[in-house]
Amino acid sequence: MLKIKPPDYKFCPFCGEKLQARVEEEQQRKFCPSCHWMYYPHVPSAVAAVIVRNGEVLMVKRGREPYRDTWMFPAGFIDFGEHPLDALSREVKEETGLKVDEATLVEISQTEDDPREPGHFCFFYRVTTSGGEIKTDEQENKAIAWFNLENPPEIGWKSHKHIMKQLQAGVD
Repeated sequence: MLKIKPPDYKFCPFCGEKLQARVEEEQQRKFCPSCHWMYYPHVPSAVAAVIVRNGEVLMVKRGREPYRDTWMFPAGFIDFGEHPLDALSREVKEETGLKVDEATLVEISQTEDDPREPGHFCFFYRVTTSGGEIKTDEQENKAIAWFNLENPPEIGWKSHKHIMKQLQAGVD
């Protein structure tokens, strides 16, 4: 279990009343005495596409922090109410221009090194794609390229490095 703390909200998002603390399910939680809203901290989630063809893996170069100028698998946060597979298709299209044909879950990791959403879960999928020429979202990424599995670029995220090591070892 990661040693992180949720946001320390002071006021109810629904009625504006000052929050109080009370114990529920053996956890101290924030509670609104006026409208009875209870704050249940939770972590967001993301998806990442591991696209491998002929011994090469498709990666994007980050254009913004964190880990600006390092490489990663095409990935992104899951929107509220969105299924991970729908988010995967959306992110692959946005970041590569390709269409997801098949997706197989490889691993779920809990990210330790993302200050934007500490502790979020990332669903890594092995993906087969179709479509034309690859292109990336230039608002998010600086580049997109295929890399030989034996000679990957500099990867920033710990979880993406872990998946790359698994690919190189033939474990996926």
